[in-house]
Amino acid sequence: MISHATAAAFWGLYDEWPRLIDVTVPVEAGRKIDGVRCRRCRYPLEEEIAIRHGVRCTTVARTLVDLAGIWGTSSLRRAVGRAAFLKRLDVDALDLAIYNAKRRRGMRILSAIAGDWRTQDGSLPDFRSDFEALVFPQLLRMGLPHPETNVRMVLEGEVLEVDFLWEGQRLVVETDGGGTHETPVAFQSDRHRDQLLIAAGYRVMRITWKQMHGDPEGVVARIRRALKG
Repeated sequence: MISHATAAAFWGLYDEWPRLIDVTVPVEAGRKIDGVRCRRCRYPLEEEIAIRHGVRCTTVARTLVDLAGIWGTSSLRRAVGRAAFLKRLDVDALDLAIYNAKRRRGMRILSAIAGDWRTQDGSLPDFRSDFEALVFPQLLRMGLPHPETNVRMVLEGEVLEVDFLWEGQRLVVETDGGGTHETPVAFQSDRHRDQLLIAAGYRVMRITWKQMHGDPEGVVARIRRALKG
């Protein structure tokens, strides 16, 4: 069955297909096939096997376990976030897959990443972007209260949707990804939204992709201070 980076691309957790097709087989035997790479690891259990578009592959949870042994922390964290964004992240299934692979490389890091996604009620919010999925677990990991996500609001007769909202503290946090917020039209639209929110009594904080990657602790610390203010 396909596994590792190939399964990650197959599930949409990774944007590029690897040069070689990763497969996991019960027994590594027979002739080699050009373009195919056999991975040496424990063969997946029945609950770690899925059929997607008629193709036999590892589940999302088992795929993340396999990736933990070959990818760095940043790439692995992004893959977990992408799984959440695509509504394919099952934290309980991931916990079980990690337990079954407890002696494999990368399990401590993957377990810590999975812990960032555990919520009190076991639910995961809806996300509109990878960036939101990157920010959300950082907020929980740093001990911030659970925000509402993608909240629709009507202000001065206009409908807008905010990324993260703490209604009790009247705080809105918007995630500004470079691909959608750096155009002149988006710049004007964002300022208009901010004006509507501020006029309605909300405080608005905007965070960028570069800030979250360069100084996530500092960004979250500033959000924490804003929530206390």
